[in-house]
Amino acid sequence: MLTAILLCNTAPAAAQGVSPPAASEVDGSARSDIVVTATRRPLREQDVAAATNILPAAVLEAQSIRSFDDLSRSDPGLQLVAYQGETQLFVRGIGAVTFIGGFDSSIAVNVDGVYLGRPTAVASALFDIERVEILKGPQGTLYGRNATGGAINLVRREPTAAWRTDARIAIGNYGRADANAGIGGPLADNLNVRVALGTNNHRGFTRLYLGRDANGDRIAARAESRHDLAARARLDWTITPAVRIELSGDYYRADDRAVVFHFAGPGYANNPLFLSNIAEGDVGGYGTREINASVLPFNKPENWGVSARVVANLGGPILTATTSARRTHARNLTDMSNSTVLGESQFKDERAAQFSQDVELRSAEGSHISYVVGASFFRERNAIRNEFFIPRLVGYLGGTGTADCCLLRANGSVDTDAYALFGEAGLPLGPATTATIGARVGRERRSGTNLLDFTGFATLNEAILAPATFHSFTPKIALEHRLGSLGIAYASATKGYKAGGFNVGSPQNDPYEPETIWSYEIGAKLRPAQNWQLDLSAFHYDYDDLQVQDVDQNSVLIRNAATAKVDGIELGTRWNHANRLEVGLMAAWLNARFSRYATVNTKTPQLGVLDLRGNPLPQAPQWRVLGHIEYEAPLGALGSMRLRADASWQDRIYFSAFKDAKATQPGYVWLKARATLLPARSPYRIALFVDNLTDRKVFTNISITGDLDASRALGTLAPPRTWGLELSLDL
Repeated sequence: MLTAILLCNTAPAAAQGVSPPAASEVDGSARSDIVVTATRRPLREQDVAAATNILPAAVLEAQSIRSFDDLSRSDPGLQLVAYQGETQLFVRGIGAVTFIGGFDSSIAVNVDGVYLGRPTAVASALFDIERVEILKGPQGTLYGRNATGGAINLVRREPTAAWRTDARIAIGNYGRADANAGIGGPLADNLNVRVALGTNNHRGFTRLYLGRDANGDRIAARAESRHDLAARARLDWTITPAVRIELSGDYYRADDRAVVFHFAGPGYANNPLFLSNIAEGDVGGYGTREINASVLPFNKPENWGVSARVVANLGGPILTATTSARRTHARNLTDMSNSTVLGESQFKDERAAQFSQDVELRSAEGSHISYVVGASFFRERNAIRNEFFIPRLVGYLGGTGTADCCLLRANGSVDTDAYALFGEAGLPLGPATTATIGARVGRERRSGTNLLDFTGFATLNEAILAPATFHSFTPKIALEHRLGSLGIAYASATKGYKAGGFNVGSPQNDPYEPETIWSYEIGAKLRPAQNWQLDLSAFHYDYDDLQVQDVDQNSVLIRNAATAKVDGIELGTRWNHANRLEVGLMAAWLNARFSRYATVNTKTPQLGVLDLRGNPLPQAPQWRVLGHIEYEAPLGALGSMRLRADASWQDRIYFSAFKDAKATQPGYVWLKARATLLPARSPYRIALFVDNLTDRKVFTNISITGDLDASRALGTLAPPRTWGLELSLDL
């Protein structure tokens, strides 16, 4: 491992010591002073010449953000979808609509600088977090492959030089019982450690009806529950004043019924045989939290990772080498019938092993010319099972044989080896202006296997996929101008790149090609007064060779079938008075539309080839507005009470490229509130909270299924109203 080589060969230097980046122990009113690493160099958020949104731990707590899905209401440009154990991410309308496992995300998610290759690894990553850094727009230069729409950096809490303990316990409705704790401090003068452990639990939001007992009474159970366990440890060893090594490991597992499909509507109802089959039992309704089922769903993911990082001061410049290995195993089963007679169930099993090595050299803080250069290697071996059990399938297809059949196996594997070299430098053009130029060169090789099989009927495709190689070049140029104490203005042109690959579990054996995006953006981060912050940005994207994933009859196809244009404007402002009252507003207008896309909707083939030019991209609402108000009321000797209310609104969103009325969510308002008692001279905090105050039923995703199960509309619902009591401690 290169990290070990560097450790052994880095001589103790009589130079400035290496220390970790500053932690962000700040409240919401001081977020502009947070030191972030979004540009791979420590900078204040206010000095990052790009569209960002930084959420420190204090803000995550204030917004009652418990899971990765909750982040979707923290930024108007961000959409998150929980789908079959995956986290589908969209930033400014750019993302990946996925139906089966094995597809890559268009947003790069990194934990302490380590890239998470699988969308199934993302949901478990929001644990023991110091801050979340959201970078909007293509990040091809610094973050490389699969950062077409942006990047999300999760920075976990670090060991501290003095012993500190933090803990949080929360109870609430649906049997909520959460407990998270961490402790860190020095084991020796040059050795600091942190250990954290957490569990989150609640009963299911959705009621399942599994048939009737001998008395004719309905048999009930619950789904959408959560029962998980997470642990992590980190050891920081300062070998010399100039060399530090960081060792970390994390583990996560769950055993619950978190994965379930909700039924948004009958869809196209184009298979009367399937519909008559499930009608033999009790069939549930649409858009409710009651589902009829013939099998109990389960969700049993297990993920772990280890990493070693060496940070060495080379007499000014800082060299960092990170070696990491991760394993992701997602496993779940769900009933897709909405009937007490089994019409169809889906089993998903994805086992991914990744190894990464990253090396980078950055300039010393305060250098006249700032720079970062580096190299990276990423290897992943991913085995995917997407299996659908559809009884009586032979009869549907007109074949002969056993009436109760069949298992549709859409399985395969993908092996990935990716290499890259990158660099970025900031060149002063004057006392207040800096030009930044950068580029990344990458090479990626992919191979694998493919299987599409109706067990007991026919094998449609079985192949060893010949290796495919893809090359990328993602440049960047930007200008930054300082406006004195007012802030900064910036303009940039950047390119993003998403790797090509194979569509496993399909009739496709030829690889689909990479997709690319050019972004042109202008913006400003202003501080008109000490207590007022204003962020503005406007952008245009040219999006080419979109990897469009569609259900074609009964198979999922991926095609480079489209181009798109995206225009948008974003505004964010915060104002506070005497550190007691804070008002915040964030708004986004987005015009994300296909500029070229002609295809047949296999649900309406009689309409022929459809021109989808002008249709909105999936998961791209035109308007989103978020706002909050927070007031800290003094209570004398008792301390103070912090009151906060958050509201968000978005207009209609479409989940299909066809602008399908059967796959859409009308506009809605979402409300949450929190009251926190801050006792005087006490490390404790006591909070009451409520989320989804009006108990809105909101679909975050809807897809139209294949013809074999009647092309119905299945999706996921956002959580219902939840409330509870939380006790926190920081010592």
